Amino acid sequence: MESHTTSQASIPPPPRAVSALIKGFNAIANHVLVILFPVIFDTFFWLGPRLKANALLAPIMEALPDIRSQAPAEQAKLFTQFSTDLQSGLNLFSVLRTFPMGVSSLVSSNLSTKAPWGIRPGVDLPNWLAAFGAMMFLTFLGWLLGSMYFRSVSRVALDLQEGPGVFRALLHGVLLSGVWLSFFFLANLPFLIVVWLMTMLGSVLRTLLFILISIPTVWVLLAIYYSFYGVFTEAQNAFASTRTSIWMLRYGLPPLGWFTMLVIIISQGMDLLWRVAPTDSWMMGVGIFGHAFVSTSLLAASFIYFRDLKIWIETVQQWIKKQSKPSAQV
Repeated sequence: MESHTTSQASIPPPPRAVSALIKGFNAIANHVLVILFPVIFDTFFWLGPRLKANALLAPIMEALPDIRSQAPAEQAKLFTQFSTDLQSGLNLFSVLRTFPMGVSSLVSSNLSTKAPWGIRPGVDLPNWLAAFGAMMFLTFLGWLLGSMYFRSVSRVALDLQEGPGVFRALLHGVLLSGVWLSFFFLANLPFLIVVWLMTMLGSVLRTLLFILISIPTVWVLLAIYYSFYGVFTEAQNAFASTRTSIWMLRYGLPPLGWFTMLVIIISQGMDLLWRVAPTDSWMMGVGIFGHAFVSTSLLAASFIYFRDLKIWIETVQQWIKKQSKPSAQV
């Protein structure tokens, strides 16, 4: 009994989320220049020119009279207002903010055309083909910037002396982003069909089905997000990094899921504060710097927690293997 108790006590506890957060904030505070990625990014979205694509929205604007005549007055009014704001404020440069890997941004989705010095100029693309080409190019550029940002933060957070080279990080970061973009396009139609079928069910059954679907969906989203981490922390290729992410979630989902939820809560809660200032006020600059520091620190903390959790899982697996071996006969 005493031997069993001693063996159980030898299992280390999983890494603490709060400890990883503190280390992440300290790492960025000591290497604050790395926040220039999101600072420059958001400053461009805030003060720079807009890339308009009215050709993409033309069919919607042409259909507005029919929608107003058929929909209820209140809904027609809301849809008209949204369409007008979208047409005037749409900025294709926001495509630079790629997901799940990309430079964090506070104002990339902001539809406001106002800046502290006046209305920002806009360049309208002539047709939908030019708009589509611009979106493809900006997406690729966003992947490159995101790879550079993730690599820089991972080196600062983990104090990597070697790590992946710039070309390797860009190559596998872009490759993995392209794979997941293709996956989302292929999964989009079946997902929409399932959502449409769910609308035909009763409220209770629809709620139960939504809960059942949400669990594997969250697991897949976590696997996709953390699939990039092996590329930047251990110089793995895109596919080996994805296998590492799936392996991590298989054995460490509860602590990794809890840490991810905590990061999302902190990030979204602080963004509410950073967005208090309007875009036509110079105080928005304070929000941009605040967001850049917090979001970069949280990313650094996630790299630290991912590494520590991986070490913990490997340690526990080694302990289990030792316990599973039959005791030597005396």
